[in-house]
Amino acid sequence: MFDPQALLTAPTPAILVDAEGLAAWVSRPETAYPLAAGVVALLVILILKWADFTSWRRARHKEVFRPIELEQVLHGQPPVVVDLRSPDDFNGPGGHIRGARNLPVNLLLTGLAEITQDKRQLVVLVDYDDRVSHRASEELQANGYLWVRVLRGGMRAWRNGNLPVAVSGHR
Repeated sequence: MFDPQALLTAPTPAILVDAEGLAAWVSRPETAYPLAAGVVALLVILILKWADFTSWRRARHKEVFRPIELEQVLHGQPPVVVDLRSPDDFNGPGGHIRGARNLPVNLLLTGLAEITQDKRQLVVLVDYDDRVSHRASEELQANGYLWVRVLRGGMRAWRNGNLPVAVSGHR
């Protein structure tokens, strides 16, 4: 039978008690090299996944589309896809989602009112990495738009998913 009191009386390894023991353990190549490799691997993973983590944090408690979900929706009744990037980025070599309308964020409310009068229509906001889109979605919802979604990860995630882009006016 398990006795939790036995854990309290168990001898503590010297490596955890004595700072010199820890220094001696880390200074041995057979322990230091794997430890260093593990730390480097964790740092590389953290750096590579940081953009996904920050996108996930911005999307918490909000309705978002993943790139493949938006691609599937585009095959049905198309939503209004609004690309908030600059016209140069929209028309540049990186392209844009087919059927997307370019409305820089400072013209969003007036421009969207010209595109659709129906505030119940699905509006999907896209920018480079979804940072601007989340702020803009709150503004649209505050102005009565009922069905606003953000493309999670923005155009970066769209291109990383190898989904089709339209290129127009590229110099």
